[in-house]
Amino acid sequence: MRNSILHICISSVIAANLLLQSACNKLVQVDTPDHLVDSEVLFQSKKGYESAMAGIFIQMRALNLSMTNGGLSVYMGMASDELSPTLLGGNYDEFSQNQLLSSNSVVNNFWVYAYRSIYRANLVIENAERDQLLSPTDRDNFLGQALFVRAFLHFYLTQLFGDVPYISSSDYKVNATKGRDNRDFVMNWLLDDLERSVKLLPKEASTDRTAPNYYTALALMARVNLYLGNHEQAIANTDEILKNTSYMLEADLNQVFKIKSREILWQLGNTVSNTAEGVSFIPFNTSTKPTYVLREDLLQSYVATDLRKQSWINSNTISGTTYHYPVKYKSRLMTPIEEYNVVFRLAEIYLIRAESLYGMKQYEEATAALNVVRKRAGLSEYQFANASLLWDAIKGERQNEFFAEWGHRWFDLIRWNTIDAVLGKAKPTWQPYAIYLPIPSKEILLNTYLTQNPGYNE
Repeated sequence: MRNSILHICISSVIAANLLLQSACNKLVQVDTPDHLVDSEVLFQSKKGYESAMAGIFIQMRALNLSMTNGGLSVYMGMASDELSPTLLGGNYDEFSQNQLLSSNSVVNNFWVYAYRSIYRANLVIENAERDQLLSPTDRDNFLGQALFVRAFLHFYLTQLFGDVPYISSSDYKVNATKGRDNRDFVMNWLLDDLERSVKLLPKEASTDRTAPNYYTALALMARVNLYLGNHEQAIANTDEILKNTSYMLEADLNQVFKIKSREILWQLGNTVSNTAEGVSFIPFNTSTKPTYVLREDLLQSYVATDLRKQSWINSNTISGTTYHYPVKYKSRLMTPIEEYNVVFRLAEIYLIRAESLYGMKQYEEATAALNVVRKRAGLSEYQFANASLLWDAIKGERQNEFFAEWGHRWFDLIRWNTIDAVLGKAKPTWQPYAIYLPIPSKEILLNTYLTQNPGYNE
């Protein structure tokens, strides 16, 4: 019974900022960091709640190339038709060839680190819901942030794994035997969390936009509604966000991912280094082959005048071969810190709006939303001709705008039901079962109520 994230009684859950209750401590003996206090004390003050929330965000970016720290950009970029590795073996082959094993360490970390942060969020939720010491404003803010985090992490888990346990309690005895919940149920449950969250969070943004606010929760709500086909609701969500003129597209594409970008709705901050994407994608120098290169089909999807191709793609030529790589993030150095991990930005809101309007057959309005993003990219306005061509334009715009960014392309191919056609053509090793990652074998061994996804009975 050791080390299962669904037991939520593992030493690393404690390591970031929260201590488990004494019953759980009896299961796993851990060394308590000197700066931590017992959870009964932690939630007795505003400062304690601030520490708890800070611990969640630290955990989300603690492991390089975890699910919430560059891993979706890199690994799901390889799994889709965006990136190819220049190195062979191990994770490079398993992801790029879609031949994952249930023992894969990256997949295991995606699962484990997400559920650790969900556990912490549940502790904040449970304590905030019964709190009588905080001011109503502070209580609502902490509760709203924790509900948002729980929804955010469950969203990515269910996109990656399909049916997953929806964990809404810190009770490890319940979680230890929790089976997988239907994917559609999970999506609707997390939507309920978001509906609560938007009623609680402040509209004001933090100075560096690292604290989730009302508009952050609306952004995720818009995305979830789009994925569920709730087009009218998604349009309403985007309408509300676009009313706020403090968010605006950066005219200079080189500034989009900078800390002070006005386009950012929410980013995961870091006081130690720049981004995992910058370190992973940018070669050490101009004579070094990139570890991950952009696939030719993606490169060919851009027209020559597209400013994104000029600003977000670079290349090294080595022994006569040119290797293209992403440079949305400009720094691979640890310091000075100039970039955080951008999670939600305004371009996505416009493209959610365009796709949702298309779903409502409001083609002229969809075209207008699409053209906002195209104009920033230096492209001529798209002229609506027919619905089929507009749909192709919307899909192409998402591909060119969100390449190598939080796994957007992978999730889009799945929800558009085009993944078999696209990856079947691009990869001879593609098999339809690979749309979902395997449930980590370690977790199945520790919790017999978990079942494996089809195709992974190696």
